[in-house]
Amino acid sequence: MIKCNGCGAIIQDKDETKAGFVPKINDKTKYCMRCYKMIHYNVLPKIIATNEDYARVIDNVLKKDGLIVYVVDIFQFKNTFRDDMIERLRGKNVILVANKFDIFPHSTVPSKIVDWLNYQCMAKSFKVLASIVVSSKSGLFIKDLLSLIDMFRFDDKDVYFVGSANVGKSSLINAIIKDAYSIKTDTISTSVIPGTTLNEINIPFFSDNSKLVDTPGLINDYDVLGKLLPVSYSKIMPKTELKPKTYPLDDNLAIFIGGLASFEVLDKGDAKAIIYASNDINIHKTNRSRVKDLFDSRIGDILTPPTKDEVKNINYVEKEIIFDGVKKKSIWFSGFGFITILGKCKVKVRYIEGTEVLITNAII
Repeated sequence: MIKCNGCGAIIQDKDETKAGFVPKINDKTKYCMRCYKMIHYNVLPKIIATNEDYARVIDNVLKKDGLIVYVVDIFQFKNTFRDDMIERLRGKNVILVANKFDIFPHSTVPSKIVDWLNYQCMAKSFKVLASIVVSSKSGLFIKDLLSLIDMFRFDDKDVYFVGSANVGKSSLINAIIKDAYSIKTDTISTSVIPGTTLNEINIPFFSDNSKLVDTPGLINDYDVLGKLLPVSYSKIMPKTELKPKTYPLDDNLAIFIGGLASFEVLDKGDAKAIIYASNDINIHKTNRSRVKDLFDSRIGDILTPPTKDEVKNINYVEKEIIFDGVKKKSIWFSGFGFITILGKCKVKVRYIEGTEVLITNAII
């Protein structure tokens, strides 16, 4: 039995509509045709892992006595630090890794983010061995993560990377291998499409022959990516350092984050808002009197993403939020960013139906 080095599927040459297909199997076969096309031609995969696949694999992982590296996306923290995952991992040896730190502004202090992560764990009564921020893209703090793994990998245990889809588990393992062996090519295939990894991928890594193990990612039903088409993914997911935009609040202010959400001031109090979103999303400031007209006529036009084709299948809901100004807060939108509120105010947000809006103490 041969497994694909890219997605973990069992290599087969019988059915091209199923995972692991190659036209012909030989001794040099390393990747299925799906992963080969992703790696060499950037072709988006048609076969993706489901949450049923995830449950099967992760339940098998948790039966084993290994070290768990729980990977979250620091930019999408609230919908990747999930209650269902936390409940599965209670009582396990867990390192919490917040990936994609490279997109935060350079002025962000890593230790402050780690303190914030620890507070979030404490609020859930979720005990971890350590928390760390990293960037699989830039290699930032990868050596520190390896040191933590070496410290807590008791009795030559395997190391299992778990977490939601698109948090960068595969990219993180690629970064670790590149750092350790000074190579430039990826070992595991990656994609912006959730569900790229189909099964466990076991990579012998340590001198005792213990393994790094990649697993499929849990797909979040509330993630905005699930409501849109792949054409919008690259705009929503930041590729470069965020350039936050600050707005003093007044009673006529409304702000559109592309066509993904709007933010209206109902009572300005004495506050300001700082928007953190991909630099490719069009942030549009306007008056509250124009909000309905813009929703009716300009979503998918000047307000993108989404595209016009995506708008046909999207509805919006709204929520009013009151901030007392005692502590700085962050409004998290599922999958595309957050707004930090400084001061006392009352606001209304409109966002895509089927996604979430959540509040935490300010992360930055």
